[in-house]
Amino acid sequence: MNISINERCLQVWQCLSQNTKQSIRTIAKRIGISKSSVARHQKTINNRQQHPESYLWETAEGAAWLRLLVLAVIYFFGIKKGIGADSLSEFFQALNLDLRIGCSASTLRKIEGQMREKIVAYGEAQSESFQGKNPISIVMGMDETFYEVPILVAMELASGFIFTEVKCEDRTYATWWKQVSKWFNAEEFHCRVLVSDGAKALVKLAVSGLGCLSVPDLFHLERGLCKSMGTSLARQQMQLQKQEHTLQEQIKTNSSPEITTQLQDLQWQQQILETDHQDYQNSLHSLSQTIHPFCLKTGESQLGLELSANLQAPLATLTRLSQTYAQTTSQAALVRWQQQVPALSNLLHAWWIWVMESLSTQTQEPETQNWVLTHLLPWAYWHQQSEKTRTPQLLQAYQQATKNAHQRLLSHDFTQTLTQIQQQHWIDWALWICTKFQRTSSAVEGRNGYLSGLHHSNRGFTEQTLKVLTIIHNFDLKRPDGTTAAQRLFGQPFPNLFESVVQNMGELPSPRQSKKTHNLKPLTLHSVPS
Repeated sequence: MNISINERCLQVWQCLSQNTKQSIRTIAKRIGISKSSVARHQKTINNRQQHPESYLWETAEGAAWLRLLVLAVIYFFGIKKGIGADSLSEFFQALNLDLRIGCSASTLRKIEGQMREKIVAYGEAQSESFQGKNPISIVMGMDETFYEVPILVAMELASGFIFTEVKCEDRTYATWWKQVSKWFNAEEFHCRVLVSDGAKALVKLAVSGLGCLSVPDLFHLERGLCKSMGTSLARQQMQLQKQEHTLQEQIKTNSSPEITTQLQDLQWQQQILETDHQDYQNSLHSLSQTIHPFCLKTGESQLGLELSANLQAPLATLTRLSQTYAQTTSQAALVRWQQQVPALSNLLHAWWIWVMESLSTQTQEPETQNWVLTHLLPWAYWHQQSEKTRTPQLLQAYQQATKNAHQRLLSHDFTQTLTQIQQQHWIDWALWICTKFQRTSSAVEGRNGYLSGLHHSNRGFTEQTLKVLTIIHNFDLKRPDGTTAAQRLFGQPFPNLFESVVQNMGELPSPRQSKKTHNLKPLTLHSVPS
């Protein structure tokens, strides 16, 4: 059996710690190695005992913790955050570990490369464990991000599981389908909805490839209005503020009636602009608050046929404002809105069909079904929305809707007849089905933002790097409830990724002293031109 140098040093240390007066011959006979080896290991131990905490790393517990520390730093900061090996090397040297382990930049890069190989092996092993399971209904979001070449990202929106994350030269339908067909199997997955920015290739992929409903991304629709009308409003507000500041300075030196009149007219324009800006903000919030399967104020269910009528008021206000602010671009954005209203209605319709299908498999009792549809689902849905939303105005409205729905749920007689176990069962199911209503691909946009930062740190992505980041996203990143994307999608636990990698990694390398001298030779230094 091969034993590493560090393990031999540990054996020698344990013998010395038990009896410091033991001779080299006794220690060698006890361990089963030569006297010269004992002397060499003893010298190694003495050389690295230069700091008060050094003795900790010679114990079995200390050596195990040190190994865990080094691997954790490389994994969490080097691989997940993109921090370079040079910075990690400086960190370990600052902790006085350079005499205990090999922590040069080249050594850390080698360890990081080994960890990446273990992560890829873990991902391949786990991908085989969930094949052949019962068909899983999924809601997909797809988009691309641009670095040196496009990166295609296909994510299951409810769970956050990434199926595709790969560099491709183009983003045509043929390219998308080539990547998607590697994992999509109608016997394993039933795609209900594909949310995208409306690119022709993605629309075709939904209808022809996945055989599902294509839904426009609400994030991109609202962003179109923000880039046109919102930008125009902000620009005019800034211009009026600059003009007001100029007039205020002029009044200090010359308070003529003409300047005073100009200032009053300017303040009147600012009031009109502020009113229009408020109408614009309220309309955007109204659009966002309306596209839900439940009415925000009453908690009653909203079907697809009702959505078009409920959107007319905010769209009419935005149409009026588009006559003044960025007329060409804002009206084009509103045309896209009007064109996508039927698709948004279909989203509501498809979700309610999914709800009824799933509910029928849970129970056939009309009283229970009615309680779930009218009381439990509204509370579960608004609770999830209030947890996700960060916009203050929307958050306040969603929290109030959650409170109202919760009061109606508790006051219902049927709620009191259920045991605690039955209540938890229905709550879990309601929260699960509510996650399936996805109207934006913002999770994909967030992933693209994460990749952007790592792309800058790593100066590009190799194929292995991208594969490693995908596996980490699916099997390591956790939500506040402690679940990973793979666990949420497949409904089963998976081995801890980091612990699996650490378990399969070998011992840390020992430090090496360079034999090269670095003495400066001033007489042979190249001159620097002035």
